[in-house]
Amino acid sequence: MQFSGADAPETPVYTGCGGSTSENTSSSVKLQTRLDLNAGKLNGPYLQSGSEHDRNSCLLKESLPEGSLWITDLGYFSLKEFAEHNANGKYWLSKVNSQCDLYDKDGERWDLVGFLEEHCAEEMDTEVYLGVNQKLPCRLLAIRVSDKVAEVRRGKLKAEAKAKGKQVSEKSLRLSSWLVLCTNVPGDMLQLKEALVLMKSRWQIELLFKLWKDVGHIDEWRSKKPWRILCEVYAKLMVVIIQHWILLCGCWYRPERSMHKASKTIRKHATHLAIAFASRSKAQLKEALKIIQRCLAVGSGINKRKAKPSTYQLLLQLDA
Repeated sequence: MQFSGADAPETPVYTGCGGSTSENTSSSVKLQTRLDLNAGKLNGPYLQSGSEHDRNSCLLKESLPEGSLWITDLGYFSLKEFAEHNANGKYWLSKVNSQCDLYDKDGERWDLVGFLEEHCAEEMDTEVYLGVNQKLPCRLLAIRVSDKVAEVRRGKLKAEAKAKGKQVSEKSLRLSSWLVLCTNVPGDMLQLKEALVLMKSRWQIELLFKLWKDVGHIDEWRSKKPWRILCEVYAKLMVVIIQHWILLCGCWYRPERSMHKASKTIRKHATHLAIAFASRSKAQLKEALKIIQRCLAVGSGINKRKAKPSTYQLLLQLDA
């Protein structure tokens, strides 16, 4: 949010991205959040101006446990960060920037798309060095997608670029024919098919944001006054964090959990929970949480799918 005039605060403002469109130009805010897929722990959310790059997030300054796996998207693609994880005994898995050049194991330089067109007819798992200057050693994993999927991807890229008043690069359009990942996890620990499933699991953070928007309405407000908008955003974030905490206590141990169904169950008990908080009675709050936990234990599950298995099904198949 951007403040101006007599009511302008001395604290930093959340500036927008500018540009040729009216959306998110003068003011916008990002939520930087890290989700532990094992335990469900949240790191964040931290508020950041919409005009700032994701790589400026304070999350990148916070250390990950040794031996952990960081799964990230192109917004956080950074060979420097990956190199630091290599040096500190941490693993990473990421999509690859279309503009990134590489060296093969014989020392020959390639652009990414040219390398794929030459060496990846269907699947590929090979050792490369990413970056002209960094020459970061890693595995390059790739699989060719169907023509139909590639066309859908190109259409999406063109639509997003048009909305921003930009053009899609030729490399990005050509790269749409593959799903390309890079990682420092050794081959005996992570195979190609396993890496593809783990990359799908990164979608869980997107589902969390979707839940916060659809149910928590964190991206909506009723006032036009900056201070009231900011207060409403903070209040809603407090609510979704409390909701997530209850979800962790009640059903995170279930691999087939549905965050949307669990959220619906929690909302049904919102009045009971609010009364318990207001009473300042530990016993009353404990009883309210027990009731919600019992409800979450018997419901809030995702139905199994045969045609398009959900992420938890794919992960369990790998474990089996």
